[in-house]
Order: sequence, then structure tokens, then C-alpha cells
Amino acid sequence: MKSFATSLALAALIASTTMVSASNLGQSDVARVVRRHNHRHHARSTCSSTKKAAANVKKPSASSSDSSSDSSSQSQSEANSSSSPSSSSSSSSSSSSSSAHGDTSGGKLGLCWANANGMPINNFDLGSTSWFYSWDATPGWDAAPVDKLMYCPMLWGWKNTDSFQKNVLDNLDSKFNQHKCAMGMNEVNQQGQSDMSASDGCKLVEQYLMPLKEKGWYLMGPSTTNAPDGKTWYQDFQKTCPDAFNKLDSIAIHYYGTSTDDFKKYLQDWHTTFGKDIWVTEFACQNFSGGAQCNKDDTNAFANEMTSFMNQQDWIKGFAPFAVIQNLQGVSETQRLSNGNNPTSLFRTYAGL
Repeated sequence: MKSFATSLALAALIASTTMVSASNLGQSDVARVVRRHNHRHHARSTCSSTKKAAANVKKPSASSSDSSSDSSSQSQSEANSSSSPSSSSSSSSSSSSSSAHGDTSGGKLGLCWANANGMPINNFDLGSTSWFYSWDATPGWDAAPVDKLMYCPMLWGWKNTDSFQKNVLDNLDSKFNQHKCAMGMNEVNQQGQSDMSASDGCKLVEQYLMPLKEKGWYLMGPSTTNAPDGKTWYQDFQKTCPDAFNKLDSIAIHYYGTSTDDFKKYLQDWHTTFGKDIWVTEFACQNFSGGAQCNKDDTNAFANEMTSFMNQQDWIKGFAPFAVIQNLQGVSETQRLSNGNNPTSLFRTYAGL
């Protein structure tokens, strides 16, 4: 598989009878912050509508009954390939230092991975897969294959600041921090997720992410849902926190909708508006506004078209479809990327296989 330099989009993770939580939060917090739910803003959405899925919702709840128990012993053999230096070429208005990464030259596909070692991650290290994140400051298990796949810790929000301080800022030489990339807060415009004002977002970015920038890290800005207030939030953040905004290497966005045309326009608009590279750290062919869902044919067409588009744009640095998890938390079964411990045909499409 690909190798990455050792010098790079919900942060509480699921903990079920078969999956290990990657979060340091208490279980009551995990259940609350990872459950998917409708966004407070709604837009029209059908399989061919024009302004898609304003609804975004979150990760598996601690009460989910996932079935991957036969995989728990796999983690010890996961990580041992060496890394080779490489740096990303950014079209962003901000300039990252030569030691900063966020390099997906081996492939742009990432894994939204909330499973710790409850599923064998090596089974999904296929095709263009090159990176992963866990919605938290660490992957959640010691044998995570961070020498093979780029891992980026996330400052999810107020709930994991202590974990981020301990595992990232106070432990810069940890093997989990070798790729020197970090992700900002998760869905800052979403109730039930990090849900904060631009002013509060500025405080968190300045306190926890800017010290990493000073050490040459690659920074992804906070993620938003594709509700209209997501763009408004970022415009307010840019005004409130111009210095920190300018130092961000990229922006993370989430998109749930059913129209590839709308998705492409959305991505292009954000890139043009903010002059930053983009990471799509959650997306699916999913209608959260009450209309028809994508069927299998719709989904395959969506996956093929968007994968091709995102791979062709230099300013889209990575993308991670939602999600390699057993409990899809309200996302249609047509979007399933894992069948037990194995990738589905949809995952293989996203991986370019």
C-alpha cells in the first residue's frame, strides 16, 4: 500500500458489544454525540432535486448492536510499512510549511473509522485508500496501521479538548502524530455535534490548533454540514478569526444529497469563496429531507461520477464516504460500505477497483 511522510473531516466513537470506542468520553456522552439525527435546517431533496440534503447527523450510538466480533484479534499485525518523504501541493491561499503533510498522493480515499479494532481495517486498505480518521484524538487501539495509512487526529469540539491536549499537544512524538496533520471541529453548525458560534470556534482553533501550525503541522479547518448556515458559519469565522483562518491549509466539509450536479457546484463554490483546498470528510447519496432515497443504481452512478470528479480536482485533497461502520445510524442501506468485516462493492467503487 501507499507510504507517507513521517513529518496530515463527531469525535466521539462507538462502543458496542463488538466494537471498541476510540473516545475518551464517558459512554453517556458517546451515545449523545454520535447518534445521527436530522439537521435543524431543511431543504428540498429528491433523487434529482436542486438543493440537497441540508440534514446531517452523526455516528453510531453506543447502544447499537453491531456484528463484527470475529475481527478483534486482527489488530496486532496491522502496521509496519516505512514512510517516504512527500509533501502536498496546495492551491490554498494559505501556505503550509514544507514539513506539513496532508499528502494523499497515493490515493484520495479515506476511511471514516469509528471501529477501533472491532473490525479489521486492513480489509479496507484497498485501491486508493490512503488515510483515515476516528472523530477523536487517537485511533482508539494501539496497533492502528499508522505506518501504512495516514492518520489525522481531530479536535472534535469541547468534549475532547482534554484528550486532544493530552494525546496531541502534549505528545507530539506519538506514533499516531507522525503524519503531522490535524482536523478541526466536527459539524460546528449542527445541533448534537460540536455546535458552536464562530467566536467559540475561533477560541478553540487558536488554543489547540495554532500551536501545531507553528510546529509545521497541516491543518484542516472545522467541518460543517451542507445546510445553508454552514457557509455562513465559515464566513463569520473568517471575519472573527482572520489570522487563524488564513493559516488553515484546508477546509473540511460534509455533504449529504442525491444530485451529483449540486454536489459539484457546492464543492466548487466553497473552493472559490474561501480560496482553500477541500477535504470531503463525510458524504453519501442520502436524502435527509424526507424525499426518495438513492436506490442501488442511483448510488453506483453517484459513486462513480463523484469519485471521478474529486480525483480530477487538485484542490480536493481527500474524500471519505460515510462510513465503514456496521450501524449506519439512519443512512440508507444502499450506502453500506461494509458487509460484516468486508468491503462492499460500493466501497470498492470508491476505492477505484
